[in-house]
Amino acid sequence: MTSAGIRTTVFSYVTESPDYRAILAVFAGTFFAELTPTEVTARLADAGLELEESTVTGRLEQLREWGNLEVSASVGQVGTVEDYYRRRNRYLITRVGQEVHDLVEGVLAQVDDVRDVSLGRLEQLRVGLEALTRLDAASAPPDRLAEAVRAVFDPHVAFSAEITQFFAAINQWQSRFDLDEDEFAFFSEVLVGYVGERLETLRRAARPISALLAEVEPVVGTIVERAADGLAARVAAAGLSSVRVRREPGAAAADWENLASWFISTPGRPSRVQTLERDAVDAVRTLTQNLTRLSRTGTAGSSRRVDFLRLAVFFSRADAPRAHELGSAAFGMFGARHLGGAGGDDTDPVAAATSWWDAPVASIPISLRERGDTTSRGRTSRVQDRTQERRHLLARRAEVERRAAAARAELLEAGASGFTDRLSEPALRELQRVLTRAVADLGPASGAGEVSLDGVRCAVERRPGTTTTVPTHAGALRIEGLAMTVEPAP
Repeated sequence: MTSAGIRTTVFSYVTESPDYRAILAVFAGTFFAELTPTEVTARLADAGLELEESTVTGRLEQLREWGNLEVSASVGQVGTVEDYYRRRNRYLITRVGQEVHDLVEGVLAQVDDVRDVSLGRLEQLRVGLEALTRLDAASAPPDRLAEAVRAVFDPHVAFSAEITQFFAAINQWQSRFDLDEDEFAFFSEVLVGYVGERLETLRRAARPISALLAEVEPVVGTIVERAADGLAARVAAAGLSSVRVRREPGAAAADWENLASWFISTPGRPSRVQTLERDAVDAVRTLTQNLTRLSRTGTAGSSRRVDFLRLAVFFSRADAPRAHELGSAAFGMFGARHLGGAGGDDTDPVAAATSWWDAPVASIPISLRERGDTTSRGRTSRVQDRTQERRHLLARRAEVERRAAAARAELLEAGASGFTDRLSEPALRELQRVLTRAVADLGPASGAGEVSLDGVRCAVERRPGTTTTVPTHAGALRIEGLAMTVEPAP
């Protein structure tokens, strides 16, 4: 198989059976050790995957054809033909197979992660450019010049990968409408402010870098010509055109043009930093609009992610008849033979499940029979004015929020005095709400737990023999073995 064919087939296993990933995982941790199908089968069984040895053998051969594995050429000392074929049937992972496995598993493990951006790499880039400007490109030793070029491009390659992935993640997340409570808090409290800080820092760091790149630009040709170093340069000097060696970044003028395009704007073409800044601002604006939409009705009222996941579990565990019932109940996806309008006993004398073949002739409305539509004729009724109902609902909601705020204020006042006064029923409900969350945070093994809700912080701590009593109008609430603190949230 040619190298061009291997480049495409080594990824074939990703879309096939999960067994292939499990088998490659066995070889990936062996440092190119040779394994027989029997040994692979045993290691898969130890990992919890039971497969027949014949199935494993077929999977190994397929991976060998794709280029992920190869057959060992070493058979060692053999005494019989059977021993020869047994030792000949040993597999080991190829270099490209190892790299593809690491790449695929790394992508799948981090597909939902939001990667941080280290702007300290821009400082390294600036220092590298300053060191390069202090060198005389025409007389400096080639190895020292090549080292200075690497000091410029290494941090830039890492920075460009990080910031591109970060803003790509933002663009992907901006269209999410199924945020759960934790994701909502992440966006509203962390990500929006983080992006603003990063953009400001990036803007300040880009100015001196663009000035240094403009200073280096006149001698880029000399730097590229004299800084040729490493294996690629030696292969080129030897005239070995058939051997392909990856060049280091900065070894071509195109690399310097790409670096300059990140920080220097030209007429009609803004720099990559400015483009990313503009895209990030647009994405954050969209995120803010989505967060505003969610905050109007509350996260629980607009995000149905948990409900849809639970429904998906029901579908995965249901048989065919039950799945049809779930589809009908959840989405109204009824079978075609059950479609129809509601009718009374006099106009619809048979059950809705009766086949159309056996049912009597349906009664078709005149408008549908004569005109082919069911459009209503005549005057339309006036749209009801629901201003009073809307005003009533808003007033009732404001009253509920006012009472909840009063209950929280009473709870904080009682907590400050050590719960010597009796709590009213609304204040008791607020206490139970925060106390339940704090005890859940405490868990069975932790020594303390706390929670902050709507401006109230409740902290509990294990203290054997301690009794906390809260008097209420309905009786006394006693908490055994826990010390409780209720105070305003910071």
